[in-house]
Amino acid sequence: MNNLIRTVQYIVSCSVDLKNKYTGESSAPVEFACIFCQNEKEYKEFTKSIKELGKIVERTQGGFTYLLDKPVTTIAGSLRLVKIRKPDSNRPERGDTDFNTNYENFKKRYLKNSKFELVKRRTFEYLRLHDQNFDVMACFSNIPKSKDLGIKL
Repeated sequence: MNNLIRTVQYIVSCSVDLKNKYTGESSAPVEFACIFCQNEKEYKEFTKSIKELGKIVERTQGGFTYLLDKPVTTIAGSLRLVKIRKPDSNRPERGDTDFNTNYENFKKRYLKNSKFELVKRRTFEYLRLHDQNFDVMACFSNIPKSKDLGIKL
């Protein structure tokens, strides 16, 4: 369990560093974090650990999102939504973090920056920030993950 918490805190911390390097959103709070499991053994370990900390609130092909009973303390605030993602050779990064911002203003400011990619999903869109010198990504969604899932945090 401690390895899971440390991994989440590491991902958030590195994502904050990435976000702060490329944006002026230094105080943007964390909404959601995703661990990109590096192998099947790690996926099983983290899945077993997180089941003791919360319940599944979203099921996707890539893995499950959990609502934690007690938030994890991170440098970007309290975090209650964590996804454990299955190993995927297309995602060698350690994970990603979603931050809450004024999305429309954020999008106008950063959309043309080559470090950002606009990703459109069925119910929402987001800008994903990536730099090969970081082993994480930072995301900025037009709808907070909790709202998309219908969860009051």
